[in-house]
Amino acid sequence: MNLRRVWVQCTKELVEFRRDGLTVALAFALPVAMLLIFGFAIRLQIKNIPVAVVDFDRSAFSRDFISRIDASQELVAIVEPLDRSPTALLDSGGVRAAVVIPPGTQRALAAGRAAPIQSLVDATDVVNALTIKQILTATISFVGATYAPASAPPTVALHERIWFNPGDNEALFIVPGVYAVILAIFPTLLAAIVMVRDKERGTIVAAYASRLRASELIAGKCLALVGIGLAEALAIMVIGFAVWGVRFAGDPTPLLIGTPLMICCQVLLGLLVGAATNTVTSAIQAAGSINSLVSFLLSGFLYPVSTMPPVFRWFSYFVPARHYINVSRDAFVRGAGWPGVWSELLTLASIASMLALGAWLRMRRMQMAD
Repeated sequence: MNLRRVWVQCTKELVEFRRDGLTVALAFALPVAMLLIFGFAIRLQIKNIPVAVVDFDRSAFSRDFISRIDASQELVAIVEPLDRSPTALLDSGGVRAAVVIPPGTQRALAAGRAAPIQSLVDATDVVNALTIKQILTATISFVGATYAPASAPPTVALHERIWFNPGDNEALFIVPGVYAVILAIFPTLLAAIVMVRDKERGTIVAAYASRLRASELIAGKCLALVGIGLAEALAIMVIGFAVWGVRFAGDPTPLLIGTPLMICCQVLLGLLVGAATNTVTSAIQAAGSINSLVSFLLSGFLYPVSTMPPVFRWFSYFVPARHYINVSRDAFVRGAGWPGVWSELLTLASIASMLALGAWLRMRRMQMAD
């Protein structure tokens, strides 16, 4: 491989990139917009969920229960008239749960008797329904223990400590994940468009007519596009620090090595897609739509990969974003460093090698055909 020809090809790509305003916007403006939208809009914790309370007891216990519901950040208690049916309240869609406190509840608790309280939860959203159920159960148990007769103290007391994110800052989970999704979508899309445009303009035929080898063409394009991708990664990480305060939690070297590997994987994938397609539209559909869906859904960005069906869990091992998202969250949240993510970096390097081989074979086939 002639390094001079590789550098000339890299310089050519950078010059063409600088002259094309739409491509510059695709590389920087859209990723920044996506980071801001996802960083502010996506929230996994439930907040201010309305819960209807039909209070037949009208006691200190029921008032204490309602006040503790209101004091939480997750639920908001709405005291309904006694003639309102809890099922009708749920059917109306105005509340996500309904609690019915029967008359005599506090007297039953004080006498040491069972005091059943009805709780109806809308399970249309199963994840949030389980969270609402747990909060209601814990609140009722805590308040009920206050009004029940004193009993022997427990022999075992659990003391909890929250590690890695003691402030419960959801941005520390969302924003590093958005880094991985952005670097999975835009470098691939940019590389595919660059390759297809060369085919449409005929410049790739001129490259084949010269002494430029397929490996040198791929290396030159990849070097330029990886450099653009690194600038893109730096831009979004600086914004993440400035807006949400996302900073390194430990050793940053795995991220510094994993980011070029991730971008290289996505650029090679884009070159492979661009070599296999003949129009910009088809390249955008393949590299943009399909790749973005796979990177978004199978990377563990929102939901753990372990909860997926086995076939999707197996397929996700070939998704670079799945491995980089672990590197990113470790660098900005956990801070475990090399012991926790070395296998992810090794997998990214393996995927990059396979994609480089595939792109080289495809380019060789095109060169021989022309």
